[in-house]
Amino acid sequence: FDKDPTHSFAAFFLVAAWLGSVRSSAVPLTMTITMLHQQDDDASSPLPSESTPLVSPKPSTTTTSSSANIDDKRLSLFLFLEAQTPNGLHYESFTILLILLSVLTFILGSLFLPQYNSNSNIAYKCGSTCDAIWFGNYPDNSLQSLGIGATSLIEIFIVGVFTMDYLLRFYTADLIHVKYTGITGRIKFLFSFFSLVDLASTVPFYVDSFLLPNTDLAASNFLRMFRLLRMLKMEGRYDLALGMIDDVIYEQRGVLGTALFVGMTVWGVLSSFFYLAERKNSDMIYCYWCEDVDTSVCTMDEFGFVDCTEAGCPPPGDDDGQEVCWNVYQSIVLSSFWTLMELFGEFPLVDQHSMWGKVLGTITAVFACAVFALPVGIFASGFEAQITARRRKEGEGGESSPMA
Repeated sequence: FDKDPTHSFAAFFLVAAWLGSVRSSAVPLTMTITMLHQQDDDASSPLPSESTPLVSPKPSTTTTSSSANIDDKRLSLFLFLEAQTPNGLHYESFTILLILLSVLTFILGSLFLPQYNSNSNIAYKCGSTCDAIWFGNYPDNSLQSLGIGATSLIEIFIVGVFTMDYLLRFYTADLIHVKYTGITGRIKFLFSFFSLVDLASTVPFYVDSFLLPNTDLAASNFLRMFRLLRMLKMEGRYDLALGMIDDVIYEQRGVLGTALFVGMTVWGVLSSFFYLAERKNSDMIYCYWCEDVDTSVCTMDEFGFVDCTEAGCPPPGDDDGQEVCWNVYQSIVLSSFWTLMELFGEFPLVDQHSMWGKVLGTITAVFACAVFALPVGIFASGFEAQITARRRKEGEGGESSPMA
């Protein structure tokens, strides 16, 4: 570093940036050291090394210092967005508050819809101004003059902040990983997990407001709930505990595949047995178009089709060719749904089951405890193995384990 005094300053800045990024490993130390050697060994090179995308190369004789200043600003912006600076930590807390506020207004807004809460007095407590500020349930609230449909000031502000946040993250995507460098890299970034989460929670607002403002797409408001997933990248984009999940799945993929095969086999066999036991049980007949039907007078043919004409229901096929009544165990496919419920501990049709159906229900409960508990043990063992391996690796490196 004595070759050029600026190298000492660069070293101090980059090491300080690395120390501030320990929580999310946004700027690894190995990358910092590699960059410093790159500056000394390739000072005359006008292009950055692929292994050091976070640092600008030393400018050549024909290059001004403006490009270095721009890259320094991009690095500072990246560290800010990744909460690696004091102001970045405040911004992260601010975005968490916005996420919680967005979800809370979406949930509470459903209470102020009279068409769905006609028996509640609170449904009429939020007028046009209140709706324009908080919930955006109605297109004719105080923001009607904007011509962007049903929205609120809170939603406009939150979407604006998250849109700018996404654009800045897109701009600095190559500092996350070298694979996001260039046009093709940015395209890869668009399809990354957190990018899709951000897009799913913001793009529907622009579609509803500007492309289809006069259509009823209220259900797209539910996509606001995806903003909760943004909190996964708080306190470090590559959080250790979350990063272990895919490692465990990959390491235990063989055992998990076997457990899945056993579970599917048990599910299919028990569904077949329930079909054989209950397909002629009249208590399992359900009539959608009739009420208070005496299913004991209904008849079933050899294929399981039900005819409840004598019970006062329309003949089969009279209503646009649809079945009027049917047995919920009419086929193995239909039986598999109720069997799955019982495998997960439910027994919804216990009063209608025949004797053999109740026997099968008891057997199903036993198999459910034995078979569907297998993945729990596999994941527990996998996590324990991963933690042990990481502690051993960090111990060999002379570092204390963050999991200890």
